[in-house]
Amino acid sequence: MDDPEREREAHPLSGVMEFWDHVIEDMEATAAEYREAGWNVTELHPGDVTPVPATLDTVETDRAGLDVLVPGDEFETVEALVEDATFDAYDAYRAERGDVMFAVVVMQSEAAGEAVAVPVYYTMTEGQPMLERIEERGEMRLYIRPLSDDRRVVFVQEDPEALLPDADGNSDTTDDTADADS
Repeated sequence: MDDPEREREAHPLSGVMEFWDHVIEDMEATAAEYREAGWNVTELHPGDVTPVPATLDTVETDRAGLDVLVPGDEFETVEALVEDATFDAYDAYRAERGDVMFAVVVMQSEAAGEAVAVPVYYTMTEGQPMLERIEERGEMRLYIRPLSDDRRVVFVQEDPEALLPDADGNSDTTDDTADADS
């Protein structure tokens, strides 16, 4: 698109919705594998995923990562999980399609045997300010929230390379450490 006004209106998944469906299927398959390995897994189904900060943001924020809107019941489940468990590691499975980065993130609390699987996406153009801030800080965050936007569960991904565009086009599986805050 050459019209900046139309670009702002286009949803990040425009033209790649079929691939997003595959990402959801991958999340479900990954969750099944975790369950077979003895984990309790909570699957999240985002309604929207937004990079923060983003190119078009008009309000200054100190946050750096992805704002992930999930259904209220899924949010309440995750909120209860982080009260009782420390999520200190994660796996990420990523793929790029054009300007869109897709990933399935599995936050892990090995001590509690709990995992939270969440599919995410962002356009690299819209997310450029986020990517720059993540590079400066060396960590990324997933801000999980309900529609009411009155609470958040924050998962921190240290060593976030598994969730960032790869200069050589390689989309790999990575296991890294992470923290969760609510």
